[in-house]
Amino acid sequence: MYHVGVSESIKPYGINQLRDTFVVAETTRRSMRSNRSQDTQPELTLRKALWMAGLRGYRKNVRRYKGSPDIVFGRARIAIFVHGCFWHGHRCKNARVPTQNAAFWKAKFERNAERHLAAVEDLTSKGFCVLTVWECEIKADLEAIVGRIAHQLGGVL
Repeated sequence: MYHVGVSESIKPYGINQLRDTFVVAETTRRSMRSNRSQDTQPELTLRKALWMAGLRGYRKNVRRYKGSPDIVFGRARIAIFVHGCFWHGHRCKNARVPTQNAAFWKAKFERNAERHLAAVEDLTSKGFCVLTVWECEIKADLEAIVGRIAHQLGGVL
């Protein structure tokens, strides 16, 4: 077992307060640490579909913009966020709140939503059209998502 606690170098504030006495199994800890923040399977699937549809000229994970959008069509001013249903607390059958340490996960999902909203507001104020694509949407109807993006791009490309 691995004890997630607040070390002396990390101050116990924010979401770390909720981790103070929680015990995590080593397998769970390894599994959660192995999750990627870039080039996830939904992102790769969408980018491959965009490429096959001839929708090229995008940049990926652009850190210059708040929230580092997963896909950015710069000239068209379109930013696309690809969200995993679990990590962003989507209300679909694929996402669920873990029963262990539920307070931590609830706070984490709320913070993710707040950060996303701030990023969307910032990008919108800079003249971007912001699209959020969910993992479950990609699995259900990838063609519709690509069509929606192509419609937004219009005649820009």
